[in-house]
Parts: sequence; C-alpha cells; structure tokens
Amino acid sequence: MLVGTTNLNTTLNLAYVLTDVVETLLYDLRSEMGKQGYELRHDAKRNFNTAIAAIRKLKQDVDKTQFSTQENFGNDSDCLLAFIRLLVDRCGDDDKKMFAFYNYIKRHPSQLGLDLSDEKSTFAHIFESNEKLD
Repeated sequence: MLVGTTNLNTTLNLAYVLTDVVETLLYDLRSEMGKQGYELRHDAKRNFNTAIAAIRKLKQDVDKTQFSTQENFGNDSDCLLAFIRLLVDRCGDDDKKMFAFYNYIKRHPSQLGLDLSDEKSTFAHIFESNEKLD
C-alpha cells in the first residue's frame, strides 16, 4: 500500500485499491458463473454492468498516474484480495476466529499510525452474543 502522509491519503489509496479488488471479484464471479452454466438475469446483469462501469470511471484517476503508481495499486490490490480470500477461507463464518486474527495482526507495530479505535463497534456483536449466553 502506498504510504500516505495523512489519514486522507491513506484512505484515498485504500479506496482505490478496494475498488480494484471489487472489480476483480465481479469478473471472477462472472467467470465462475459461466463455467458452471449460470448467468445473471436482466436486472442483476444491468446492476453488474453499472457497477463495472462505475469502477472503470473511478479507476480513470489511477490510469492518469505514473506507470509505477499504477503497478503499485495493482500489486496492492492483488495482495489484499489474496489476504481477504485466505482470511475468509480460514475463518468461514466464525467471527471469534476473525477477531483472533485481527488481534494477532494488531500486535505488530503500526506502519502508518492510523486510528483504529472503531474496533469495539466493529466486533461488538461478538461480545454482545457472549453476554447473552452468560
């Protein structure tokens, strides 16, 4: 991930990288559906195509940057998608396991100094469900 000098830069970089991740997932979905003999119906296909068109428009800003910057975004996107897929594969629907991975990664020192204080609200449902069981 390109190291931004501010939270704004980092958030902007992350938004572009995640846009590329979503584009890859949409293309992978369409390919996998085709392999299995499925296709999107009219409304879903229109929504899919609208999403792809919007993503392409967003990515036009990245296309105007230096080639090395474009390559960095592509590499970051591929790495992040691989990490997300691995995390989903290892955790499945187990949010407690997801929280354990989150805490493991959080033990490493911050490289950007981002404010990650929203974790309590993000993982609150795990603790709330534990309290209901008690």
